Amino acid sequence: MDAVVQVLASEGVDTVFGCPGAAILPLYQALEKNGTIEHLIVRHEEGATHMADGWSRTTGGVGVAIGTSGPAGTNMITGLYTALADSI
Repeated sequence: MDAVVQVLASEGVDTVFGCPGAAILPLYQALEKNGTIEHLIVRHEEGATHMADGWSRTTGGVGVAIGTSGPAGTNMITGLYTALADSI
């Protein structure tokens, strides 16, 4: 997970949006250890994808949404499709 955080930082990511869950907690530990990427918590994974999409549209940077295993993947589809359809 440290490598994932290093790649995010090397791409200029300074903010991520997500909903913590058991399977993704090692990534959150790596984010905390790194300390250069801010995490904004959301109430629902779909909101994270829309926030990441909006972030990318307004800043021109990489928008990152984080979800855990299980239904988070299906919850994120609408926001991911929105970004894909608009080439974001």
